[in-house]
Amino acid sequence: MSPRDEPHEHAPAGLGSPGPRLIAPDSDDDSIASTLARARRALSETPPWHLLHLFIDFLKPELLQPSRRRHHASPPRNHDRASTAWLDGLRGWAAFSVCLAHMSVYTHPRIELCYGALIAPSPDSGHPSLRNATPAAVPVLRLFWSGGHFAVMIFFVISGYVLTKRPITILSQQSSPQKSANEDPKTAFINALHSALLRRPLRLLLPVALSTLLFATSWHVFDLATPWPEHQPTLAAELWNWARDLLKFGYFFRNRALYTLYNIHTWTIPVELRGSYSVLVWLFLWGSQPSSSTSCDFVVSTRRRVVATAVMTVYLAVCAAGAWYAAFFAGMLTAEIDVLASAATSNAAVDGMLIYSQHSRLRLPWDGVLDFLRQRPRFRSILLHAMLAAGLYLGSEPSSDVLATEGLLGRCYGWKTLSRLIPAPYTASDEPESVHRWFWLFWAAWLLFVSVKELDWVRSLSETRFSQYLGTHSFALYLVHGPLIGLHTERLLYLTGVKRGPLPETDARQFGHLMNRWRDDPRWWVWPFPRHPTPSAVDVLQPYYYGLEPEFLLCVALSLPVFLYAAELGTRLFDEPSVRASRWAYRRLMKRS
Repeated sequence: MSPRDEPHEHAPAGLGSPGPRLIAPDSDDDSIASTLARARRALSETPPWHLLHLFIDFLKPELLQPSRRRHHASPPRNHDRASTAWLDGLRGWAAFSVCLAHMSVYTHPRIELCYGALIAPSPDSGHPSLRNATPAAVPVLRLFWSGGHFAVMIFFVISGYVLTKRPITILSQQSSPQKSANEDPKTAFINALHSALLRRPLRLLLPVALSTLLFATSWHVFDLATPWPEHQPTLAAELWNWARDLLKFGYFFRNRALYTLYNIHTWTIPVELRGSYSVLVWLFLWGSQPSSSTSCDFVVSTRRRVVATAVMTVYLAVCAAGAWYAAFFAGMLTAEIDVLASAATSNAAVDGMLIYSQHSRLRLPWDGVLDFLRQRPRFRSILLHAMLAAGLYLGSEPSSDVLATEGLLGRCYGWKTLSRLIPAPYTASDEPESVHRWFWLFWAAWLLFVSVKELDWVRSLSETRFSQYLGTHSFALYLVHGPLIGLHTERLLYLTGVKRGPLPETDARQFGHLMNRWRDDPRWWVWPFPRHPTPSAVDVLQPYYYGLEPEFLLCVALSLPVFLYAAELGTRLFDEPSVRASRWAYRRLMKRS
């Protein structure tokens, strides 16, 4: 999952003044002792009633906070094309898709298979209830029910783009004659990489630590049952188990079981760290060369870096089973092309990036194609819409954690040929069966990313107020939705009959008293839906499509508001504080160096 690298600062909301600042960001003395001393002094000088007001404001949903709602306002219609608001919106919708997918896959086995695929073996294999013949399995539409893996690849492409855009922009300025005498782009470039390399682990790992700590203590404090993980007998034992698991999780170079036991969806965090470090170190190797004395030398070094990045992207995606990390390099390559295009169209860059030396200009292998498209805007628009359609279709790839390529894609209409185009490294015997899914998802995510960036009408959809709201809370939403499925949605699934017996002994002891409580209630206002047999696409004939049962949709409708509100609290509690903590750590390190 890709967090917001530089989240927006919210204005104080609610009851006027937010009270004294507990931490002064620009203080000369920012040691831990002085920070704690300032915090104690501020708390002692704050009236108790004001602390109560601050606590109420903290818990108040953003719907009731006008200042926070204004923060999510859509950009003006004539906003700068260089705005990155669309990135937040795209990230937010990807996180939202992950939430829906996890609820669907958790309750509907094999819904990720292609349309019409056999869900369960039966002598009567033509029985409609045994096949995945549901709108939830139709390409593109299925992204709302099983688009989680596609969303993850979008996270990785966004990370590669955002992390490298600023250092690449700084690199592009090193030969500009318009920079002031005091500016040193090479030093600024090194400082940007230094900051990103140091702050990235804190930015990713600290929210995971805080969110899982809350989850690990919740069932001991409130005496709650959860389907996972296994509970420890005492709170002290739970905290010890959490600490050991977190220390193991922090080693992001391990191979299997990348997640923490308290949130299995955090497996993307180690991948984020690996991919982030890969592109940052790669950029350092190609961008930290001695400053060129001539424009021609700068052109050569820039061309080599961009071409090398393109070669590395193709190598990881095609020649090795490295689609995860190819996504980071694809994001970096897109940032390189954007910086070149921005410089070429700006008046201030005529003597900078549009470098002429002995009548030669910086040229890349694909410049002829880009020039052709710029001169034919209608054809360019058609191509971008085709890329958008291809990205959505490829992102709808059927999936399974246990079926190999032939058994999964080889039987799906439209995917049989595509499955044969998957490179051999993804289908090697020493790779898990599910690795093959990432090849086409990589291309899908990159195609979607580029088309959203370039198509104004799609881009505007990701800049709407709700999209910006999702983007602001995307990282927190990604971290809290999994635990909340166990704490909140699990009970709804039993009450509505989505999950039913016979239950294992442990589940029956924990949740058996909730079984069908709402469905069996005779009052119509408790259960307004027809009382058909409990829906299941495996062994009974049902009147509803798989994944579209009223019982399940009711659980989703009652879960999403809870997820979003918890994400708001999570943003305030551990997402934004992690940004401040990473900045504080970087300032401390720079002062000591």
